[in-house]
Amino acid sequence: MVNKRFQKSILCILMITFLIGCDQPIEAQPTLSGTDTNVLSTIIAATPTATPLIEHNEKPGSASYPLQLSFSDPLFPSEENPGPHGCTELEACGRACQNNTLVECRDWVQSIYLYLDTTNQIHITGKFNGLWMPTIDAVRNAARLIPQLKADGVNSVSFGPDIVTRKVENPRTVGDNLFRFYVKIFEDAGFNVNLVPNNMHWGNDDVYLQELDEFLLTWAGEAEQLQTRFFTAFNEVDGMRDLPEDTSLWIQEMLPLIKERYSGDVCVQPTQRGFKGSLLDYSGYDCVASLFSLMVPDVERNSREFVQFTKEAQHVKDAFPPVKYIFLTDLSTFSGGLWAETGLMEAQARAMERDDSEYSDDQEQVESFRMYFEKAYPFIDGSFFNILQGFSFIDRPAEEVLKEHFLNAGQVLPTKATDILWSTPGLLELIERITLDEQEKELIFDLDTFVDRPTAGLCFEPTKDTPGPFGCASTDECMALFKANPEEYWWWRIEHCKED
Repeated sequence: MVNKRFQKSILCILMITFLIGCDQPIEAQPTLSGTDTNVLSTIIAATPTATPLIEHNEKPGSASYPLQLSFSDPLFPSEENPGPHGCTELEACGRACQNNTLVECRDWVQSIYLYLDTTNQIHITGKFNGLWMPTIDAVRNAARLIPQLKADGVNSVSFGPDIVTRKVENPRTVGDNLFRFYVKIFEDAGFNVNLVPNNMHWGNDDVYLQELDEFLLTWAGEAEQLQTRFFTAFNEVDGMRDLPEDTSLWIQEMLPLIKERYSGDVCVQPTQRGFKGSLLDYSGYDCVASLFSLMVPDVERNSREFVQFTKEAQHVKDAFPPVKYIFLTDLSTFSGGLWAETGLMEAQARAMERDDSEYSDDQEQVESFRMYFEKAYPFIDGSFFNILQGFSFIDRPAEEVLKEHFLNAGQVLPTKATDILWSTPGLLELIERITLDEQEKELIFDLDTFVDRPTAGLCFEPTKDTPGPFGCASTDECMALFKANPEEYWWWRIEHCKED
């Protein structure tokens, strides 16, 4: 390593050279005694130039980003390889850019994006043991937990960019750069990715499929560039305004256009209805990833669902021979506390009226998981468990049940030095803040910020004269109470908004 006194001497030489010029090439100039000219050239090459960085408004997370300052090994800063503002530790780099979105910090984030290698994904040949991550907070949490997920035997993930129809004049995608980033994070760690453009969020389905053609085909091209293992023609494709027969025609019209842009396996992700009752035309598709019914604390109901889904899986393969894989997605129980999909709270309130329940405690979740792995898992090619708030198995007893079966039937991903880095405090939040614009931050489906309606999920605007639950008198006040007391809040709403 070159000592600091020598570095200072070299900087002085460089400053003098800059001021008075130099008629001779470096090789012909005198060097310090015992100094290798290669070392000198390396230091000169690493010295910042006098050319200032050009400020711009581009966001990192795409191939078109105009990178000016490239950081080598950006996830491993050190004294010899400093990050932005000279930081030498990853967490310190995040702090240095905490309130700074100037080009140097954005260039560092883009250097991380370019550092991530999509070819590191393992080509899974057995069961796809996966997670379904329908909102960005679920994706973020999974990235932080990569070492734990690998130890559980998880080898695949399913998620994709939000397609928003609420609060906008025309449908649009949200968080394109950020979702590319997360795809690369998981692929670099070895996971197989099923890229699912997500048009189906609570209160966000009031459009026809043909209005979303552009987004589907654009992301088919993105999937090709990102080398994802699977690409899915929308989440809950039969849940939009189209009739089932029109949906069936649409997925067939889209298939050749998708295959023009994407060379991997193409999937359809229908609702339970589109898998069990009203079958779509899956001809030509490589896989069908059906949403599964919510597992509830009812042994007979769960057993019936498992048997029905496995029979339907075989029927789909028989009826549509090109289908190679059947996935069950959104596998979960519900434990309460999820205030975005408020319909589940309403379902629970209705269930309680008939002395029933949609909620599962820890032991009930364990029993449902055991039954799934016994009756359905052996016959299904891929199982994708929901880890959304209120549904997740993470750090609950059922995680051990899942771990036992995943590790015994499926490829286990090797650990990498970078796996643990995504839990670095503030790192993922920084990446999100730098890759999203202000409107995207408002529109993206994040359970920490999502508002069901402009009226905090109520059928009226809460004011002092017309207060909501717990006496809340504004949308913000009501939403804070909604988050803290979701079930009680929603049951109050059911009682006072009967016209809905």
